[in-house]
Amino acid sequence: MLLRLEMSQKLRAESLALCICTPRTDVLFNLWMHGTDLDNLTAPKRMTIVLQMSTENIVNLEVIVPYDGMKGKNMVRGVRIATLATLWLIPIVIFVLALRSDWVTTWRPLRVPFPISQFVDLYTIPSGLETLHKGGDPLVANPAELLHRPMNYPRVWLYLFSAASINRGNASTVGLLFCAFYLTCMSFLIAQTEHAIDALIILLASLSVAPLHGMERGNNDLFVFSIVFLACIVTNNYLKSGLFAAAVLLKLFPIAGMIMDTIRRPQKWRVLAALLTGLVILLVLLQWRDLILISRGTPVAPFLSYGVVSLKHEFLFQMFQWGFVYAPGWIVIAECWLAGAFVIAIAWRSSQKLEISIQNSKLAELFSVFGGTYVFTYAVGGNWAYRLIFLLPTLPLAFEIARSSKHRVWGIVYIILVGLAENTAGFELSGGTIVGHAATFTLFLMLLTMLTRLNTNFLGAPYLSRDSLATEVHNELQTAK
Repeated sequence: MLLRLEMSQKLRAESLALCICTPRTDVLFNLWMHGTDLDNLTAPKRMTIVLQMSTENIVNLEVIVPYDGMKGKNMVRGVRIATLATLWLIPIVIFVLALRSDWVTTWRPLRVPFPISQFVDLYTIPSGLETLHKGGDPLVANPAELLHRPMNYPRVWLYLFSAASINRGNASTVGLLFCAFYLTCMSFLIAQTEHAIDALIILLASLSVAPLHGMERGNNDLFVFSIVFLACIVTNNYLKSGLFAAAVLLKLFPIAGMIMDTIRRPQKWRVLAALLTGLVILLVLLQWRDLILISRGTPVAPFLSYGVVSLKHEFLFQMFQWGFVYAPGWIVIAECWLAGAFVIAIAWRSSQKLEISIQNSKLAELFSVFGGTYVFTYAVGGNWAYRLIFLLPTLPLAFEIARSSKHRVWGIVYIILVGLAENTAGFELSGGTIVGHAATFTLFLMLLTMLTRLNTNFLGAPYLSRDSLATEVHNELQTAK
């Protein structure tokens, strides 16, 4: 079977890239020109691509697709179905047991940290409504809450719960919906996998300690995660921008993902996206009094958390254990920022470029948005462990990188560290805190490196020259053989 595709328009060699993703069950093949994706061609697992460039720069492509059996595809499909069923069955069983019997004793064997009462984080909002109706300010003090914690979410949550008539009596339904939204996103990732091992790894990561911690708490990070995920997969640019804006107004930190999305937009959409991003930042800054209250109401601890502030508290705790009464904790934060700036500079100047197939992968947007969000949350604060779910959508591209020739070690190490970070919260008494900080800090540096290399074209790096393009295409063809 021979398919021949001829492009009649003239293309500049300096701006042409060839995306070859092999070996995969369904190979996505496209041409990329000035950031614009042309028509895609889906072909079976193995293929040979011949690229010819005439003196008039007219591109002729020959795609030779040999016969490929269905045995491998059927096996992958079976694994996907099994993992999808498991992904939903396990949480359903957990919630049925927890809601019908004792909440704490159900979650504790799963190593979920400190279960207290059902959806204890989510119930902060309806209890905040009760405080508000009594004339109080739940961001200052929230005596109606089970643990008497002030509400540390933007006030828009109060307005949404009030408009939807959500109270203590029906908030558990909302908690279950948040969990279902999260599981739907992870189901999408599993359904897109083309290797059985990828589906199994995503399943294990989706039900690791950090996500289960978020589900047990009913934390609204699950809902915000789902909005950001939907923003990444929709194709309508207006809807995409609107979803990112909604996520930022609900939880603030997705602003990093919105900025990454703006950077990666095609030139004609980038200005509009940048204007909307600026408007959202302005709306956030107008709430600066609430931001201060939210910061004060958010507890920070060296355990069950990640980020420079959490790392600072761990450093101070260890110094106190060693007998030091005073230690300059700001040094820890400064060193983390300097280390991040250093790896960005190294990656920007590095002559070792990513394969074209990785740069133009359809998974690169998920990696950039969620990876950028994780980097931002790590660099500016202390975050409870359930927020590590924002690392999970970066795994599919990490699988592709692990199968590449140049960055295989990076991909394998990254996948291992993500698995480690997602589970250390369940092993606090067995060295989990130290291991968790080591894993999350290393992931912070690794993501900064890969995000810089992945988005150099969008950040103003020059296009490949004709000779460089020829070398890249030759290397891709050699890898695909």
